[in-house]
Order: sequence, then structure tokens, then C-alpha cells
Amino acid sequence: MSPEQYLHSVAEKFGEHIALDDSEVAVSYSELAVAVQAMSVALANMDPTPGSTVAICADYCHEYLVSALAVQTAGKKLLPLSTHASPQELGELLNAALPSTIIVDARGDALIACEPDLKIHFSQFAGLVLTYRGEKMPGPESFESFFAARVEPAPGADAQGEPGPETT
Repeated sequence: MSPEQYLHSVAEKFGEHIALDDSEVAVSYSELAVAVQAMSVALANMDPTPGSTVAICADYCHEYLVSALAVQTAGKKLLPLSTHASPQELGELLNAALPSTIIVDARGDALIACEPDLKIHFSQFAGLVLTYRGEKMPGPESFESFFAARVEPAPGADAQGEPGPETT
């Protein structure tokens, strides 16, 4: 059973029971399944490469757990980063691991200098859940088309790259 299938089976059995309860938010199993599924689709759409690395640099909270479960559900590798590390230490780890996406809270965002397009902020979660709610994970064809070589035929060649008839 995949992580996604397991989470959905638990949500079906325990639905509105509380799965996560931090000081500010209580999340039911149904809500958790929806959030994890939506985040995993968002991660797969950002980078469809199976097994790519996703880093998380944030303090522990319900968004952290949703992120960790979404990384697993998307079939990616999780690289947890400490918010107690220095920016230099984090930079070395990130340069060695080369994650395709970095999930951050405000504290993690301040520690990591990178292209903004690489980051998903906890503050974006609600919008991502609304955007990707109910969508399916991209299939293998998405991965293949993303990386398919786009080779232009040589001048004078046909669409398959074969030399065309000689013109004089």
C-alpha cells in the first residue's frame, strides 16, 4: 500500500477524528489526507522527476508533518534541515544535495538564500490545497514528456532527421 493509499484509508475510517493537534490548529484525518494529496501534486508539478530531493527547513508544526507526508506521497526524497543551523551550513548541505524544492516557514526562509521559485512557503499551503485539491498525481507520461528531447531536424532534413532530397 502506498503512503497515499494508506492515508486515504485512515481518512475513510477515522474521518473527522483529530489527527494533528498543535497549540493553534486541530486537523482531522480527512483534512490531513486532502492537504497531503494536494501538496504532493504541487510538488510533482514543480518537479516530476521521481526520487528527486525536497528539503524542509522549518520549525516543527502541523505544516511540517503535512510537508513530510506529501514528499513521501509524491515519491521524493526528504532532506530535513535544522532551523538552528547557520546559513553557511545550510548552503553547504543544499549545494551537496541539490534539492528541486525547498519547503520553508518564515524562519527557514530567512536562513536560505536561493531563487524564490525553488521555495514553497508554509503561508502558501492554503492556496496550494485549493488549487490542487482533488487532482491526481501526474503519471509517468508527465515525467517522460517533461524530459523528452526536443531535437530540431537539421536544415534540409525531414521531420525524422533524415536528409531530404538534394536540391540544385
